[in-house]
Amino acid sequence: MSVFLERQKVRKRKAIGKWFRLVERILFSVAIILGGVALLYGLYLLVFLGPVFSVREINIEGKIVMSTMQGVIESSGVKEGENLFGINVEKVHENLKANPWISHAAVRRRLPHTIWIYVDEYDPAAVVGTKEGLSFVDHEGTIFKKVEGTDPKSLPVITGIAPEKIKEALSLLSLYEGSPFGQNWGISELHFDNAKGYSIVTEKGPVEILLGQDAYASRLDLLSRWQGVIGRKGGRITYIIANEEKRITVGYRETTNS
Repeated sequence: MSVFLERQKVRKRKAIGKWFRLVERILFSVAIILGGVALLYGLYLLVFLGPVFSVREINIEGKIVMSTMQGVIESSGVKEGENLFGINVEKVHENLKANPWISHAAVRRRLPHTIWIYVDEYDPAAVVGTKEGLSFVDHEGTIFKKVEGTDPKSLPVITGIAPEKIKEALSLLSLYEGSPFGQNWGISELHFDNAKGYSIVTEKGPVEILLGQDAYASRLDLLSRWQGVIGRKGGRITYIIANEEKRITVGYRETTNS
């Protein structure tokens, strides 16, 4: 055999060897890729479909005033048994904020099986009359929810007030409720009239008290100091005028025994 033919055979054997080695490398790479895909798919099944990361606890923290723990959970839309990573925390946050009692909310995942929810609810100070009807107002003056049939009805009602004077009315309400007179007589309504100023309808009695437009602290202090005398006089109290400094006028109606 000539040297030329021998060289040709050697070249063919080398070419075939290179081709086999290339095929081996390709097959090995494909095997690695398929193994990686299978591993990722297995992890996907474990994380998103397996029981390891299913929700077993829903922890609620924060200031809950009008709702219950169960009510907050129902508002969130989260259910036990759901996959922790399948829960859209932004959607849960939106669900919570759709509850008119909730002022602030936060949602977090806590591995391996807990959803943590923090909520602050509005703390209603009174019910205020607006053009749209009766609504709850908090201690900061924020009107946040219309009064509905199942809502509590024990809060004082503020009427005749313009929106810009709500904080002033709440300040007077707090002053009255903190006074000895207010603690004894209670309050059902705080009304404002442009000509007469503020008046209060007490829960006990009820009795209407005219306070006027200024010096509320001194007038409430005077009422508190004289409430024992006011209550001892015979007859039913029909009104109290306390819009003058150092002077209280009390109206009585005689009671008859039948």
